[in-house]
Amino acid sequence: SGKTFTMTGGVERYVDRGLIPRTISNIFSEVAKRSDSQYTIHISYMEIYNDTGYDLLDPSQDAKTLEDLPKVTLMEDEEGHTNLRNLSMHR
Repeated sequence: SGKTFTMTGGVERYVDRGLIPRTISNIFSEVAKRSDSQYTIHISYMEIYNDTGYDLLDPSQDAKTLEDLPKVTLMEDEEGHTNLRNLSMHR
């Protein structure tokens, strides 16, 4: 219990932000401090529920339930690299 609150936080108070908003804020704060470099940031958001991954940021879906979202599958290539198939990436 409390996993969703830990990840996303509360909406009423800024201090109740969860891990995801705090991490994103930290990434952008660090990038802002380093004006001598240029960065491109990509983001994906996946939920694992009952051993199945779902793409929570897929723009092509009008999902009403979790099961309506694209299923993300874990794949390993010939060189042993892990890839997530069907996971969207946003800039």
